[in-house]
Amino acid sequence: MVNEKPDPLLGQNFGEHYQILSVLGRGGMSVVYKAKHKLMDRIVAIKVLHGDVDQTGTERFKHEAQTASALNHPNIVSVYEFGFIDGHAFLVMDCLEGENLNEILQKDVRIPVERAINIFRQACLGLDHAHKKGVVHRDLKPGNLCIIQGEGGNEIVKIVDFGIAKLMPETGKDQTRLTQTGEVFGSPLYMSPEQCLARPIDLRSDIYSLGCLMYECLTGSVPIEGDTAYETMTMHVHKAPESFAKKAPDLHINPSIEAIVFRCLEKKPEDRYQSCAELMADLPTIKAESGSMKVKSIQHPTKQKQEIKFLRYGFWTLFVFCAAIFAYMSCDNGSELDRGTVLEKTIWNAQTTLAQTLVDAEWYELGRKVLDSAESTARNRFSNKARLLTVLNMQKRLYEKARLFEDLDLTNKKITTINNQILLKNFDSLMAELEATGKPSSSAQSSLNKITAPIKVEAIDHLAKSLLGAGMIEHAEQMILRAKEVYISLLGPADTVVGDLDMRLADCYQRRQRLAAERPVLVEALNIYEKSTQPNSRRYVEALLKLGELDRTVNRYEIAKTELSDALNIAQKHFPQDTNLNCECLNAYACYFSELGKDKEAKELFDRASKLKLTDLIEE
Repeated sequence: MVNEKPDPLLGQNFGEHYQILSVLGRGGMSVVYKAKHKLMDRIVAIKVLHGDVDQTGTERFKHEAQTASALNHPNIVSVYEFGFIDGHAFLVMDCLEGENLNEILQKDVRIPVERAINIFRQACLGLDHAHKKGVVHRDLKPGNLCIIQGEGGNEIVKIVDFGIAKLMPETGKDQTRLTQTGEVFGSPLYMSPEQCLARPIDLRSDIYSLGCLMYECLTGSVPIEGDTAYETMTMHVHKAPESFAKKAPDLHINPSIEAIVFRCLEKKPEDRYQSCAELMADLPTIKAESGSMKVKSIQHPTKQKQEIKFLRYGFWTLFVFCAAIFAYMSCDNGSELDRGTVLEKTIWNAQTTLAQTLVDAEWYELGRKVLDSAESTARNRFSNKARLLTVLNMQKRLYEKARLFEDLDLTNKKITTINNQILLKNFDSLMAELEATGKPSSSAQSSLNKITAPIKVEAIDHLAKSLLGAGMIEHAEQMILRAKEVYISLLGPADTVVGDLDMRLADCYQRRQRLAAERPVLVEALNIYEKSTQPNSRRYVEALLKLGELDRTVNRYEIAKTELSDALNIAQKHFPQDTNLNCECLNAYACYFSELGKDKEAKELFDRASKLKLTDLIEE
């Protein structure tokens, strides 16, 4: 490991009055040093901008100094001086001896409620001062709240890093073009929805960020977190955080405190607290003498919305129900594909909407009665099985939430039966299409059948997979054999469409353990792909791989070795980016060596497959 070069400023004089003592931290744009004012014997922190930062970065650094120096509050870090030395911009500020909130959370995971409330109140005081000065912080996060010890042993909160703060329009000050609408700044874990969407922001954006910080301090987890920064920002816009009970079941935090946090986390700015002073009025107060906490009774905003939502759904459901009775009484019975009058369908839609509302409100018994009625209508009046499946899936969700496991098992069986009926109906439809395609026709129709063959075979392949998954192997085999007969007649025996059908037919034979019948169709598919315009196509590799696995299964090891190694070599040469195909080839070849007792060779191939899969996941 190469040691980093010592910082050239350490131990040196900086400007006329400062001596650099140590490095406090480094960032992408600047370095923060601990320094001593030689004349005043005061310890300060000096933030020095890197020399290679562009003009925009320098302007933002200057803006940070101007913004922070304009703020004078015990809960905001003080800035004393700003200037340039040897082409390096710098600013001098308080040297805070303590930990930032992020370091505390890393160590303790979560913070006791009384201590957290004290931190929140001081953060509100500092932010309220900044907001009254027309400054929005825009990057409020645990790392930007420093906790230091006061003279009496009390904790003092200092808000730092106003590097991307924004002056609000009502201040009448020119922000130049450093933070235009359309730019996104901040830390994704703590950004407000409007900030994630690069929309204009105001002080209520800081209140949302403070809500994220409060949620993390109390529960030990951030409220919103995706796999990527983009996903996290999208979730801030659309997804509500989990309740404290779900996020941290072992905690017993006062519901009013949770309600305060969730009001800060409202997606719409107008639904949040409109100022930090308003937020502070709801935050609990702590008596200094006893340390006890006085909590106001605050209603959870989600509960308010649920009540309003329930009333709204109830009203509109009743309105739609009444309108349907009078408007669609004389409509016809619909097409054969979706038989049922418009009135019946409207009533059914109203039933399912009402049932969904009742289930969400946990009124399970009433929701069950509505769904039973909807199921009866779907079975007896509608020809479209999708409607019946919709009701059954809603019943499944109800039984899962209500923990009615016997009813859940019965419903799952009903869903399986309906899915099988749909598969059989699609099977009959495709078989009828194949019969029509196989009949003698005009040259124009024959040409059209040849053009649409790949599309129809893709539909056959999809249905065959579904039939195999449902255990209807005989149906899948019957359909593929008929399709093969039709398309050999239409396209000739050497067309790749026939090869595709052979591949799916091989799956049928494998499921039925008809290994002797499986090999000839795989060989036929392999020969078709080999003689096609793309002899080393992906389908050729898949056919070769299946053939190798089959020969390995029936102990034709020498033949299997050639087939499996050839499949791997072609995949690596022609499809290096196809991770799934290469992993399949590696694992199949590894199984071959494992069956022969060659564990070393097998392990090497298995490890290669695992490493390839891991690399692909990291890149994603």
